[in-house]
Amino acid sequence: MVYINLLPIREIKKRAKAKQQLSLLAVCFLSLLVAIGAFWFYQTNIVSALASEITALNQEKKRYNEILAQIAKLEQDKKLIESKIAVIKELQKTKAITVHVLDEIARLTPSKRMWLTSLDQSGLSVRLSGMALDNQTIAKYMETLKTSKYISDVNLISTSLSAFAGRNLKSFMLSCSLTLPEEDNEPEADSGTQQQ
Repeated sequence: MVYINLLPIREIKKRAKAKQQLSLLAVCFLSLLVAIGAFWFYQTNIVSALASEITALNQEKKRYNEILAQIAKLEQDKKLIESKIAVIKELQKTKAITVHVLDEIARLTPSKRMWLTSLDQSGLSVRLSGMALDNQTIAKYMETLKTSKYISDVNLISTSLSAFAGRNLKSFMLSCSLTLPEEDNEPEADSGTQQQ
């Protein structure tokens, strides 16, 4: 006897294959969704970690900015103090030399042939103004001033003829540079070491 299978096997196999493909596709899709979710979760954790690190770095930067501002202020204060110290040292040097220079000028000025009308000291330079009988007296006075150990570089700024007490006299102006001799520096250094 011949049996005829009337069941649609091909169709059943096609449906089973389609179900299998659909379930495989669903599994792949779910796996993809899980992978995307895991990746998103991982990236979110990285972003939040980076954001907290940026916040911490900004706070640390703020703290360092305050320290840098304090350092800049201290450097400005240091420069100001150094400039004040330089001025004080210059004043001490000038103070020591002023007395000697006044004594030298008074000692070297010939009182019978000339007199000084003004003496201006600014730092290590002196400007002398006065009256003399003639140009030779002025030239000799300049040479005499150059012999002083406290005065150097004597220059004639101007001379002019001036009437004074019925006589024609020479009015003059000189500029001089001041120097502190080496031997005067040493006692100050010695006294400074003795005081310490």
